[in-house]
Amino acid sequence: MRLAITLLFLLGLVQANAQNYAVESIPENLRKGSDAVIRKRSIEVEILDEKTANHKEEFVVTIFNKDAVSLGYFYEVYDKLRKIKGININYYDKNGKLLKRVKNHEIQDFSGSDSGELDDSRVKYYEPEPYDFPFTMAYEFEFEYSSTMWFPNFIPSFGQRIGVEYASYKAVVPALYELRYKLFNGLEEPVSTINDKGNKEMLWEIRNLEPFKKEYMSSTLNSMIPHALISPSTFQMEGYSGDMSSWEAYGEWQAKLNKGRDELTDEVKAEISRLVANIDDPREKTRKIYQYMQSNTRYVSIQLGIGGYQPFPAKEVIRTGYGDCKALTNYTYSLLKHAGIKSNYVIIKAGENERDIHVDFPNPRFNHVILAVPFEKDTVWLECTNQLAPFNYLGDFTDDRHALLITDEGKGKIVKTPKYTAEDNLISRTIRVTMDTDGNAQVKAQTDYTGVYYGNLFYLARDGKEDQRKYLLNSIDLPTFDLGDFSIEDNRMGEEPVYTEKINFQVRKFGAASGKRMFISPNILSRLNEAPPKSENRKAELRIQRGQLTVDTVKIQLPEGYRLEFPGEDQDLTTEFGYYKAQYSFDHETNELTYVRHFQLNDGTYAPDRYEDYRSFLRDVVKLDKAKLVLIGST
Repeated sequence: MRLAITLLFLLGLVQANAQNYAVESIPENLRKGSDAVIRKRSIEVEILDEKTANHKEEFVVTIFNKDAVSLGYFYEVYDKLRKIKGININYYDKNGKLLKRVKNHEIQDFSGSDSGELDDSRVKYYEPEPYDFPFTMAYEFEFEYSSTMWFPNFIPSFGQRIGVEYASYKAVVPALYELRYKLFNGLEEPVSTINDKGNKEMLWEIRNLEPFKKEYMSSTLNSMIPHALISPSTFQMEGYSGDMSSWEAYGEWQAKLNKGRDELTDEVKAEISRLVANIDDPREKTRKIYQYMQSNTRYVSIQLGIGGYQPFPAKEVIRTGYGDCKALTNYTYSLLKHAGIKSNYVIIKAGENERDIHVDFPNPRFNHVILAVPFEKDTVWLECTNQLAPFNYLGDFTDDRHALLITDEGKGKIVKTPKYTAEDNLISRTIRVTMDTDGNAQVKAQTDYTGVYYGNLFYLARDGKEDQRKYLLNSIDLPTFDLGDFSIEDNRMGEEPVYTEKINFQVRKFGAASGKRMFISPNILSRLNEAPPKSENRKAELRIQRGQLTVDTVKIQLPEGYRLEFPGEDQDLTTEFGYYKAQYSFDHETNELTYVRHFQLNDGTYAPDRYEDYRSFLRDVVKLDKAKLVLIGST
């Protein structure tokens, strides 16, 4: 009887709590325009001592359509430094009625690494059966940290078109401990109290955060919503204590991890000595050693405990022939050191679309390592994980961002990697067109790509001929053409690598005939076809992430018996966003038209009210790129 009463009592609790999840209880301003609403997201982090911490999380989300269905999946990564427990997952219908209570054996547990990686991470995962929309997911879990280096940030929302009913972040720390944080977009200071154990509690809360839609060419989510970055002061990981209060101190911790891992075998020492014996220039020695490293190693991700931060010893790379970014960078550092060339280990946040770190807020959110080799006039930057990367080429993976360099004295120093300017990111084309009297054209074109464009394309030079052909057929923006001979080259012997395409193709009806006249568009391969969309009542800043420059020189041999009816009109548009120039010239003796087009976009961040000016500029470019010239026949 007592058991039955207890069960009924618990069932009543479940039903009472479930009523809170009825969709109709969500405020209308949060539902409107939302794919989902986060009903509750509560994070509590408690630092127990220098070595250990707990992290509890509760999450409730109502999902309205398929665009947000992935929010209804449970996916959490754990490892030996972050153990997970206490997982409870429930699903509710639109009225708040329980649909499913997930049992522990239904939650998948699998490796978090890909084949060939050395990684101790694992994943707890649950994907529900399809439910009618809207439905609600509620879960809770707990992490036990055996390191105090990382804490979750307070980011209330996951993306656009997601409302937030309530979100909180509580940090419980020893009274004298300094938990470091940086606030963004109006998030207020936490409410701080002392609990009955004498520990300091810091609480952030957010209520009724309305959904937003990411606007075209705007910055990331974190630039728009209130949030906080959280980072420790003193910390510990697997016996290595550190201090993150300054970049200098954090660098000291990394230097301790690296210490004593630069020893080489006698055999490799002898190989390196022979390799550079007849080279006097330190830069050329560095190039040779970099190429040696590339040809003798391969990349394997290694994320085993502190191995996510500590490089494998150089001798281990020699023995196995592989390493991750840390190990291969340390190995290259060791090779250069033997040759008498100084270099520096650099920790960086890599990724094409990653935003820069906050230089005024030391924190460990890096994901990659590269090598800096300083010379008298400049610094060579080496990407050690890519066995095909050119010497001193970073590409968009690590360019133009701040990073933490470990100095010769074993401290941290913030540096910035080189930026590829608009002039560096160059597409340069020379095109020769020969027309016949039917308007068909034989085209020979050479296109050179540099800067970040090079990095996105150079691998094609190693593809088979058929794959190269498929790429060219898809990349040439013409309605009809016949591709002929072509070649693709990776020219990397100089300091500035260049990817080159040489192509021959035929365009049927390049000139559209109308009576004795023929109409041609001299811009063959570089047209800007669409202007940016409207963005009414824009709130976000306009962000042009990268500058770029395209230069086309087109020479058109007019068909026999035809001449220009009117000369082309030169164009010159200059704005703060970039410039556009089109120049025409005609050689009457050879009957050859020359068209030269320059189009440059400048990177930068602009106020929301400048978006229409930017859009107007590109609308003009679209219009000018469609310009036609009229040829007239002699008969």
